[in-house]
Amino acid sequence: MSKTEGRSYLLGITGSIGSGKSTVSKLFSELGAVRISSDEIAKQFTDPNTPIKKELVQIFGESIFDSSGAPIKSKIADIAFSEPEKLQAMNSLIHPLVRKEFRLQLKKILPGNIIAWEVPLLFETDAHTLCDGKLCVTVSPDAAWERVKERGGMTREDFEKRNLAQMDLEKKKALSDFVIPNDNSIEELKKKVKSVYETIRNTAKDMR
Repeated sequence: MSKTEGRSYLLGITGSIGSGKSTVSKLFSELGAVRISSDEIAKQFTDPNTPIKKELVQIFGESIFDSSGAPIKSKIADIAFSEPEKLQAMNSLIHPLVRKEFRLQLKKILPGNIIAWEVPLLFETDAHTLCDGKLCVTVSPDAAWERVKERGGMTREDFEKRNLAQMDLEKKKALSDFVIPNDNSIEELKKKVKSVYETIRNTAKDMR
């Protein structure tokens, strides 16, 4: 498909924590898709130079900042996933900002591309309504926890809390156009991603 012809195909990629959403979106990128990560966009709002420091203080208090004035991400997560109203307040603050930046990035992409948009809360934030296709990456809970544990920075309790804060995986699967299990080798995952990519390429040609 020509990068200068036709409209682009926007694929929303979601899944549970530790399922491998980032890996899948990067594999799509290796095949030629344009990758956008909502998580990577969101990080700028909890980085040391966050433009929403005042708003974060209003939600969580001054204690979430270290001595240099940088947000302590683990402390924000601990509070947010223990107090649902604060999680909702944080999401209501950050998600519109992430969506705005996403739209700006989207405008810079030439027509005719496949766009792999990694969105953990694809359905919870209605981001799926913008997409041409939805993909859910799945993995067994034990395998997901092992991956998260290897990355460090999260307890099993935190892991469980974050999962409970998201939509049930079976519901995500039912709402998706594609489901990719990620319990096996990276080679198997690459094959599955390539198969979906080729299917989308054929679909995108018909969308011209």
